Amino acid sequence: MIEVTFLGAGGGRFVTITQVRSTGGFFIKASKNIFVDPGPGALIRMIRYKLDPRKIDVLFISHRHTDHCNDAEVIVEGMTYGVTKRRGILIGSRSVVHGDDAHTPALSKYHLEALEEVHAPNPGDRFKLGNEDMVITPSVHSDPTTIGFRLKTNFGDISYIADTEYFEGLEEWHDGTRVLIASVTRPRDMKIPYHLSTDDVVYMLKKMKEKPEVLIMTHLGMKMHFAGPYKEAEYIQNVTGVKTYVAKEGFRITIGKEIHVKTLRPVRFV
Repeated sequence: MIEVTFLGAGGGRFVTITQVRSTGGFFIKASKNIFVDPGPGALIRMIRYKLDPRKIDVLFISHRHTDHCNDAEVIVEGMTYGVTKRRGILIGSRSVVHGDDAHTPALSKYHLEALEEVHAPNPGDRFKLGNEDMVITPSVHSDPTTIGFRLKTNFGDISYIADTEYFEGLEEWHDGTRVLIASVTRPRDMKIPYHLSTDDVVYMLKKMKEKPEVLIMTHLGMKMHFAGPYKEAEYIQNVTGVKTYVAKEGFRITIGKEIHVKTLRPVRFV
């Protein structure tokens, strides 16, 4: 089975600085352990839910914005046993690995050199990660190097749509995926550039030839928070027929022959 555990589902600058929704990204337990987008609080939330950063094999960072990469260096220190053992793989956008005109790289040279492999791929590139294959998918975001992925597993595909506005062809990259994790920042009638809204998600799902079995909404912005994400999820489900969940800290989905969800209680308070 594959487990996906969310260490938060907030996104955007105001949710991040207020922490009305935590911003720790999510953890995929498969044949390799993959941590995705370690925003502020990622390490603390891992400890709260008894997830060991020393067992992470792959760190995926979609882009260089703080709510996706703030805890990257300390996660790498966990992966490398306090930078005493060279191990682990980083798959990050070009802005994460190399920086851009407005940002330094998300990780220092010291941390990058502690890893066994560092990749800054393009959409369409593929990686063999244990028994799974990861295909890099495109985004259209204010960081133009932003990437997502489609993880091909023995239990069906798991897709992650990172920050992006809707663009023609987005659905083709994720058509037929079993579980779709999508950054849905804005509610209905509040669309903004470079981010998905509820309306965009409905449009995308309707265009898919083979819809996902499950949609998980994450990276919820402040407007979504106040609009009521569960109402938005219910609307998406009613209109498209796709079972829709709202991620939050401690939300776990288990993917096997069947799909099960539950919300974990913290095992430690830190």
